[in-house]
Amino acid sequence: MSTLETMEALVCAAHGEPSGLALAPAPVPAPKAGQVLIAVEAAGISYVDVLMVRNAHQNKHETPFSPGMEVAGRIAALGPGVTGFAVGQSVAALVYDGGHAPFVAASVSETFVLPEGCDPVRTAGLLSVALTADLALAERAHLEAGESVLVSGAAGGVGICAVQLARRMGARVIAATSAEERNAVALAAGADAALTYGEGFRERFRALNGERDANVIVDPVGGAFAEAAANLLDWDGRYVVIGFAGGAVPSFAANRLLVKNRAVLGMVLGYYRWQKPQVLARSADRVLSAIAAGALDGPLTIVEGLQAVPGVLGRIAARQQLGKAVVRL
Repeated sequence: MSTLETMEALVCAAHGEPSGLALAPAPVPAPKAGQVLIAVEAAGISYVDVLMVRNAHQNKHETPFSPGMEVAGRIAALGPGVTGFAVGQSVAALVYDGGHAPFVAASVSETFVLPEGCDPVRTAGLLSVALTADLALAERAHLEAGESVLVSGAAGGVGICAVQLARRMGARVIAATSAEERNAVALAAGADAALTYGEGFRERFRALNGERDANVIVDPVGGAFAEAAANLLDWDGRYVVIGFAGGAVPSFAANRLLVKNRAVLGMVLGYYRWQKPQVLARSADRVLSAIAAGALDGPLTIVEGLQAVPGVLGRIAARQQLGKAVVRL
């Protein structure tokens, strides 16, 4: 159990740009009932961290705070009444914030014991995006082996995980990105084919998919892509909306959904974190097994030490980052 009272964490003292983050003393959190204290070995770095630092995230974070919403490490202490975990266990966890620090408190319902062979650094970098992709495919789209999947934003964190998990589930996967160099990333991750957005998208997609439309579309991009891609859904097709990285919130024509028995489905990770922890745990088992098996092995930028995080967040904010990033403490 940690006996430290303070630690040096990455602290957001005032909302603004990631360049304003700095290392500063912070209290070591005491785990409450239903929590464990984790000695952090690695923490994911993501666009959500940029949003919370800018105070643009839907969930507000009062300053001062440390960003970081996914970690891996070892349990340092148990909160009152916690059972099923032990000090020293290797775990990964989702947290509200505070992950960019040597210690963080996490809810037991969002803490998962790592299976043998599951690298904690890779797990910390992939946990949230892999869970998002898995829940979209397995719980919302109910993807079946042999179906075709179109993944937008396929060179990003969620997109790469969706490509690899859909392939693991037996689907044919076609990636969509904004540029040929990003297509190359998606193909290297395992996509069966790839294409860029733009004119003639449907015809080009169908040519890559045996002149068939898509059974499932996984979309973290939104915007103009969504409105065009929705017409690519086959009979009983499922369109899973994950986010709006493209900036604009799309509209879907109800008559086009009706005529082919199509469905548009929303998917947000927070729902499973706070409303359906049993489903989240089931997803975590699949994701951690995939990481341990080497089935989730897309590009991952690893940096050393919390002082490197602001620079990575700056690159993420400028859309210069391919794949996910993680800091090793």
